[in-house]
Amino acid sequence: MSFVEQVLRPLAPDAVVSVREDGLVPAALANARLGLRGTPLEVVETLRDKARMRALLEGKAPHLTIRASTPASLDEAVDTFLNWGGRKAILKPRASSGSRGVVLIESVADLLAHGDPSGQMLEEYLPGQEYSAESFSVGGVHRIVALVEKHTGPSFVELAHVVPAPSLGTSAVPVIQEQLIEFLDVVGLADGPAHTEFKLIDGGIRIIESHNRVGGDGIPHLVRLVTGIDLQRWSIGWSLGLGEPDHQERPAAAAAAIAFATAPEGVVQSVALPSLEFPDATVEDVRSFVRPGDRVAALTSSSARVGSGSVSGADASRVLVAAQTLAAGIDVISRPAGGRR
Repeated sequence: MSFVEQVLRPLAPDAVVSVREDGLVPAALANARLGLRGTPLEVVETLRDKARMRALLEGKAPHLTIRASTPASLDEAVDTFLNWGGRKAILKPRASSGSRGVVLIESVADLLAHGDPSGQMLEEYLPGQEYSAESFSVGGVHRIVALVEKHTGPSFVELAHVVPAPSLGTSAVPVIQEQLIEFLDVVGLADGPAHTEFKLIDGGIRIIESHNRVGGDGIPHLVRLVTGIDLQRWSIGWSLGLGEPDHQERPAAAAAAIAFATAPEGVVQSVALPSLEFPDATVEDVRSFVRPGDRVAALTSSSARVGSGSVSGADASRVLVAAQTLAAGIDVISRPAGGRR
């Protein structure tokens, strides 16, 4: 806490805010130390520690959670997997984001190959489409701003998002919103943003994970295009005592999507961005995350993606296809590290 006392306290800040996952706990600690508004540390840690969140849900809202275990040994992990029927499961870190370390387990052999599971969680695998909800809360009143459909690739790395979620029927939305609000109440998030990932199972939601921040991957930009609501502005404004900022822009489009480009593992040799137009969608942005000389890692986390393209338009399904086409046109040529040029 020397940084807080020696640097922050003399500055007399009005708030300490983080919009990044790795800054949420430090921000909560600083706010508590300085007596400032902010999401309580207990809530931040409940959301960050997936095992802690699951235990809380199991006690207070079991219909929102799934079977999960924190095995202390490989033998315990194998026993749990077999007790669940020996079918698909997910092995992942207790506290992480960006799909880092998330592994699909399909057999005992898969578990054995990953070795000691200490510090990790074993969860039952849920089939079906995954979604995220962008919400904002003030004084315990929760507003579900947008429901986002996500598309993933290998290692569950997110490769596209679209707003609104085209695969969600209107009849499902009220139940989803009701149960999301119930979840936020259970975990104690009374103020600020939340990015909550879930699947729809048997007419209700099952929480995958949640974070007391806005979503990454350009999701706030998509939400702003479709709703006119600037989640990033709200995220900072509420901690300054502004509540919900009154300003809301006119929505720019009925739907918006972003898709991500990938490239083979290795050293980047060249990058070329596409110049595309679509009859039923507007290109918002296309960019590369890498340049010649950078290394492309194996696609085991979102940080291994090499570019993105975002579009807006009148139809969610069409803008998703357009964004995926745009991302596919990002040409990143890489060579194996140590290989010939």
